[in-house]
Amino acid sequence: MIRPIRLSDIPACVSLYNRYITDTTVTFEFDPLTEEQFCDRVRRITQNYPYYVYEDDETGAVLGYAYLDCYSERKAYRFTCDLSIYLAMDARGRGIGRALYEAIEAEAYRRGFYSVVAIVTGENRASMAFHEAMGFEIMADFPDMGHKFGRWLSVRYYRKKLRTASPDRETEELLPQEPSMQW
Repeated sequence: MIRPIRLSDIPACVSLYNRYITDTTVTFEFDPLTEEQFCDRVRRITQNYPYYVYEDDETGAVLGYAYLDCYSERKAYRFTCDLSIYLAMDARGRGIGRALYEAIEAEAYRRGFYSVVAIVTGENRASMAFHEAMGFEIMADFPDMGHKFGRWLSVRYYRKKLRTASPDRETEELLPQEPSMQW
């Protein structure tokens, strides 16, 4: 089941994310987050953007999460959002990422976004294949952008257009985020 994140999901989500920090180059962070740090991030994001978890219907375990965030603070970028998806290591390859993505894309479209951007580490072949399968196009490939685990890492920027911009039509403003969490 896909649903908005809850305060009770924070321990599972931070544990899931910290494994990516300590064991992979998927994120360029080095230090595991505390529950409080992760919760602060979720609070900030959910003020304006959706944040969903995938909860296993049988066990109730959180198997992944996805969220949109601000692509850039500059106002002209307001119609572009930044996508992140993280799955439990043993939940990959089961369609959970696709389900989370489809839910978050539908919300991005409903809110009025024109583009979704995903930033992917060059070693993350599974994520590159996933984004390409979901209709994203590679927009830039930056070699040697980060250094983790003793090696230089490239970063790829992917974009998916949700709408076509038209100079003949007035742009509607984004719909406000509906409250999704009670803190």
